[in-house]
Amino acid sequence: MKSRLYTFLVWFPIGLFLRIGLSAQGDIPIVMNPAAGILWEHTIDDFTLESYNRGVTSLFVEFEKLSGRRFVPGQYGRAGLKLFTSSGPGLATSRHLVLAVIRQLENRGFRKDQIFILDQSARDLRRAGFLPQLSKRRSDFHGIPVLAMDSGIHFHPDWFYESPLPSFPIGEVSNDDRKSLLPYPLINEVDFWINLPVATDCPGVGISCSLANASIWNVQNNYRFIADKNSSPVAVTEICAIPELRATWAFSLVSLETYQFIGGPRFHSLYTASEKSLALSSNPVLLDYHLLTKINQHRRANRFKEIPSDSPLFRYGKTLGLGEFSGENVKTLNLR
Repeated sequence: MKSRLYTFLVWFPIGLFLRIGLSAQGDIPIVMNPAAGILWEHTIDDFTLESYNRGVTSLFVEFEKLSGRRFVPGQYGRAGLKLFTSSGPGLATSRHLVLAVIRQLENRGFRKDQIFILDQSARDLRRAGFLPQLSKRRSDFHGIPVLAMDSGIHFHPDWFYESPLPSFPIGEVSNDDRKSLLPYPLINEVDFWINLPVATDCPGVGISCSLANASIWNVQNNYRFIADKNSSPVAVTEICAIPELRATWAFSLVSLETYQFIGGPRFHSLYTASEKSLALSSNPVLLDYHLLTKINQHRRANRFKEIPSDSPLFRYGKTLGLGEFSGENVKTLNLR
């Protein structure tokens, strides 16, 4: 079947047009589920694997109950986990959280070879403990295949996000300078993927968590978006709104074992906080807004300027249908 190329155009205040270029065989409808306005928080006893297993089990059960969806093997028999390791081992997705999610998927019928882990850099994945030493000549985490996007083999030239911003460093020029390739494994032949971000402040975006991990930390040629406060929120929300990427995105699940309130996305141990809590939502706008309130609490306590809660990130996310961050239909449910 022939693929076709189509574009979305969005206008934003500085007068630039951003374009998403995609190859697709048809439009993918986005169906809102009954859980879209809910954020679940689960208090855990500690950060051991046993506590993570109990917390993640409860969250999966509650989400499936309300959404009416079971996370079992479907048409493709394949599920992906998108991690965050770009800030180094001090500020990376918890290994215990990943193992707990893997256990839930295995309990629902997935084999290890039907699950994959994905993130930007093999080096960062290795430093964070998700890849073994090079001498082992393996690319798995407890038997789960690990895919590093910087290998270049997990992109497709017809699937990209395009904007007029140049690549960084300034002066770098190429024929594809304005294109950021999308992670093909999260789009093609996958039943669903789960977003496992880390919360930190980030120039331009404001907060790097669910939305950022699914977008600018999920594409090639991404550093051009991070520092630009005008274009970053647009790029983040437009990438997240790509129908094919969003259709397979199940939900986001974040651990507050370590999160950072200033200096991000570089890791600074003096500016990290910790809570014995997990948070899950299929509404990435709501989840990021919730985490921003926590980050701002620590910024106030340490006499740092707060990140504006009316950030364009949330307004654009709402406009593009990614989710609400306030209103009667938004609820936070606490589990123990």
